[in-house]
Amino acid sequence: MTSRAAQSRRNSRHTLRARKTTTKEERLQAYRLTHSTFLIVEIDDVYSEHPYIYVKLITSLRAFLESVPVEENGGRPLNERARMRYVVALSHCHYDHILGVEQFASDSPVLQSSYAPAFVSRSALPAHSLCTDLGIRTPQFASVLVPHNTMLTSASGVPLGMTLLHTPGHTPDEIALWDAHELMLYVGDTVYEWEAIIFPAQGDIKAWLTTIDELVAVVMSSRVPEAVRINCGHRTVTRPALEVLGKAKQFVMDVLVGDVEVRWRMWRRGEWYVEYRQEGGQFSVRCPERLIEEARQQ
Repeated sequence: MTSRAAQSRRNSRHTLRARKTTTKEERLQAYRLTHSTFLIVEIDDVYSEHPYIYVKLITSLRAFLESVPVEENGGRPLNERARMRYVVALSHCHYDHILGVEQFASDSPVLQSSYAPAFVSRSALPAHSLCTDLGIRTPQFASVLVPHNTMLTSASGVPLGMTLLHTPGHTPDEIALWDAHELMLYVGDTVYEWEAIIFPAQGDIKAWLTTIDELVAVVMSSRVPEAVRINCGHRTVTRPALEVLGKAKQFVMDVLVGDVEVRWRMWRRGEWYVEYRQEGGQFSVRCPERLIEEARQQ
């Protein structure tokens, strides 16, 4: 990441409005989203990715969850003394979303998409996670590959109230989680605001557009579509889902028909990368130029 991009990540607008609880070390912050769901943000992040981790009081991030008091949880840790078992769902395999998974892999199921098994295989993970590019160790873990539209349960078969959806586009293994009861949609890195939506070399913009349409259909099938909130892998949390999905798709369509100019072009990893940015900066896309051309042809 360039220093300019890192500074932009620190300075750009933040959509979070919920009340927060901060650890003594000022490294992690927790926010309540619903009565059973919390957001944890890593503030002091050496990679400047600041990933969003969503915790549904039956899942989570270990020492913090089991020992740090959270004001909006009655002053207790989210999973005090590990009283509840964990189920970990990886939104996709990129490094900033998997580096903490080994804390749970020894005693908890780790769920990934079954859409593209070869993409998340042990041999492919170092490259596809981008750990190789960064020169960092790739986490070692075994995962359960889950089919599209699967209702998640605990190891003992208790329903967790979440449906796992395949949402390829950003990466082939991208997933979303849908909580129909609490009207919450968790979409990983498929979309977010005020930061470039990044497609790696294995991305597919045509598949992304289909995914956006399918997520809109999920929201529209709910009992109160306008009340559904979207929660993303970066920047965006508890925003109106239909608004974010619709505006993001329209921006990408504007890019494909040539209504948005390239902001910069850079040679990286053996090909040209480009960035397009919406006026005002709410949405932007950064990807290999090849992906734009392929989507236009398709």
